[in-house]
Amino acid sequence: MKILAVDDNQLIRDFLPAILEGTDFADVTVAASGKEALEIIAAASKPFDCLLLDIVMPAMDGITLCRKIRAISSYRATPIIMLTLKSDVTSIEHAFAAGANDYILKPFEVREIERRLRVTQRILDNAEVALRLDPKRMLLGGHPGQHDFALEDPIHILDVPQFIPPYSLGNYLSQLSRQHLDRCQVFGVQVEDIASLYSRCASREYALVLSDVACAVSQVVGSPQLLMAHFGSGMILCISTGNSLPSWPQIEELVQAELQIMGPWSETSNNTPVTVSIGRPVRPNANRTQRVRNTFDRAIDRAAGRQKFKNDTPPAHLPIATSAR
Repeated sequence: MKILAVDDNQLIRDFLPAILEGTDFADVTVAASGKEALEIIAAASKPFDCLLLDIVMPAMDGITLCRKIRAISSYRATPIIMLTLKSDVTSIEHAFAAGANDYILKPFEVREIERRLRVTQRILDNAEVALRLDPKRMLLGGHPGQHDFALEDPIHILDVPQFIPPYSLGNYLSQLSRQHLDRCQVFGVQVEDIASLYSRCASREYALVLSDVACAVSQVVGSPQLLMAHFGSGMILCISTGNSLPSWPQIEELVQAELQIMGPWSETSNNTPVTVSIGRPVRPNANRTQRVRNTFDRAIDRAAGRQKFKNDTPPAHLPIATSAR
């Protein structure tokens, strides 16, 4: 794995190559600033496989550098790990929103860095990267139902700042401190009738549906205290660490109202409304090893259960059949 580490601290620049020597991650190039890092990236004969970026640096901080690197086409999916002394949740949220996939708090242990890099290597080897789509740059037209992705595939929408890949959302949740867990809520948003939308939308339209839903959630919950990821089949998981999350089921009503005032997602006159089912928020599991799967599974089950309840409930204006006595 070819690694670029960027840190303004000379000790860190000396430390990282030294501790990784003799491991599978010994190919480390260092840079002292964001400017130098961008110059090294531009001059490299082949792209780096992973980037380690310090957040707090003079002139250009690591979050700005991360955003600039993500704008380079060959680095849109390259794993980026932030190295930081800053453990406040807002700084970390900003880093993930800029395109970071993971973070390590300083001072760090050798084993921790090697463990994170092994996770990154597994992601590269198994191609565990969501398809990246930007509706604003996708061509108009296209054939309905003909996509380069399956309904079950996770999709990373690029035009929504709080939208990140699924594995990044898991990394974020897995490392939240117990203090931040007390303020954290996770909830699922299921786009209803998603199979029908998949079959009758062109790819750009389908991406616009997911983008609109994410934007509506962001408007209701508030920024920057929110991160989201699409896990396939129209299921979006959201993590809020602030105090502005509306009560349930009011949040579903507010998101639905936002969707109704958004512009058309379809290029045809058949612009049917997009509707969502939002499950009751869950608190993350405190056990770090079980936290991500346990929490995400519960949030997905609640959103799916909410949709099933709505589908099974007759409309209010229809009489409800009762059994004969």
